[in-house]
Amino acid sequence: MNATDKIAKTLDTFDTTRGLSGDAYSAFDKMSESTWNKRMYDDIVQTLLERCAALAGRETLDLSRAHVLDVGCGLGGMSVALLKRTPVFEIALLDLRDNALQKASHRISAIAPKTNITLYNADVHAIPSENDTFDLVFSRGSQRFWHDQYLAYKELRRVMKPKGIAYIGGGRGSLLFQKQRAESDDTWNPEHFGRDRQSQHRLPSFSLSDSAYRKLFELWGDRFAIYAHEGDGRWFCWQKKDNNSA
Repeated sequence: MNATDKIAKTLDTFDTTRGLSGDAYSAFDKMSESTWNKRMYDDIVQTLLERCAALAGRETLDLSRAHVLDVGCGLGGMSVALLKRTPVFEIALLDLRDNALQKASHRISAIAPKTNITLYNADVHAIPSENDTFDLVFSRGSQRFWHDQYLAYKELRRVMKPKGIAYIGGGRGSLLFQKQRAESDDTWNPEHFGRDRQSQHRLPSFSLSDSAYRKLFELWGDRFAIYAHEGDGRWFCWQKKDNNSA
């Protein structure tokens, strides 16, 4: 039984306020700490930086003075991958599990001791932060579990600064990365991937259609891009409108 199968077996204990069971989270954590999953986070973060910069009309994102929010951070794999690529002034970690937050904080401090760290043991539907706080918000893999997508997205946008950028979704890395993994990872093969996909379909998903998110971004007047047919998962990238701009 692979890790995703173990997660799917715990669905009878899923709770929208507490999330998955302890066994399911343990399985997620075990996957996230594998060598290939760490490389996957590196690949996803590279794409994140490229797409967010393009949406903002910049060549690169300068996060040296930025406040960044990692939603559903788990053990901090995405934040660690981000800090390996660029300095960040502050990273705020949000997760339902205090033990995951503590582990993620220690991992970040070990590689980026000058980065300020804020911990939110909280739910994405009620983020304990002031309005207009973050320059960049991202989440990988947790969106499907947000039981009220509209409320969660409104909360994310509330805490984003004007012109702040969000990158939300899930995926297993670029097509090039997936090809490299298939060729080099003895534990990864098409049959394994197929079983994982079948197991994932059994996990709870409250995600909406692309058109529903598109209408939401258009209602707000925000710039956005939806990446759903690039082979690297399903991602929503958007920039909060600056109401003071002409």
